[in-house]
Amino acid sequence: MAKLALEPQELQARTGLAFVEAESALGPVWFAFGQLADGTILGFNRLISDPNPGTEVSQFTDRPARDVLSELLFETDLSHDEVSWRASAEDDDRIWARTHPEAYAYILLHRAPGDRTPIAPRELDIVRDDQDVWSVRHRDVVVHIRPRTGPAVPGGVGVYSHPDDPPSGIIDPGGWMYLASEWEAEAGRLLQGFGPRTIDAREYWSVYDLLLQLVGAPGEALRFLPPDLDELPVRAFWTPLGQWMLRRNPHAFNRAELTAKAAEYETTIAEFKRIYGPPPPRPQ
Repeated sequence: MAKLALEPQELQARTGLAFVEAESALGPVWFAFGQLADGTILGFNRLISDPNPGTEVSQFTDRPARDVLSELLFETDLSHDEVSWRASAEDDDRIWARTHPEAYAYILLHRAPGDRTPIAPRELDIVRDDQDVWSVRHRDVVVHIRPRTGPAVPGGVGVYSHPDDPPSGIIDPGGWMYLASEWEAEAGRLLQGFGPRTIDAREYWSVYDLLLQLVGAPGEALRFLPPDLDELPVRAFWTPLGQWMLRRNPHAFNRAELTAKAAEYETTIAEFKRIYGPPPPRPQ
């Protein structure tokens, strides 16, 4: 399901795996078994004669490879940078969003590291082809949107999906809550700069759009929560950022905390409108 950049000796030192030399159809190998917290058995294999470095990882179940790999990295404290290859769920390697707002959110997450220059939706290059597939581009990041077969999603900033849609396939719960924290912080900075005065329509919408974007994020994170669980499983955090968010605040990703965060954001919007009034016409 994956290949790690680490050699067996490094894995043995860092994870406690016990590698032994064994015979295979291709020749002698270094091999070890491992077990995840849920009981999933993994095999770690290195063909001794292979000139290419690294250790292959196989699973002895039919679970989605991405889920198992996410759990392996989290439980061993290995990083995504130490994975040199991973199995893909499908042959199509394009990035597929459910809606335009989700494509916009993905682009915000994947721009150049350290780049916090605001990106307005109107700055995106948006094209629809003859198959009714949309592509949303900003510099080198391209996201595609398939034609919808289910109910239409109401338009508007921060409406990322329809209630009947599956969870996002491109932003994990940690990514959603990271974006929410960034939007919340930026709205706070803008409001602090405005101070106790009347704000114009452009200033109003600069904050209101951020609040609309962040209010839907906890609900998107909650979509990953199975109905029989109260805490998001590790397998839901498949990105480096997602796992970093989980390690940073593991108690933030349960039903109660995410529901409370959603209510807090709704209250923030109501308080903003109480102070600054209802939304004025959006400036052109």
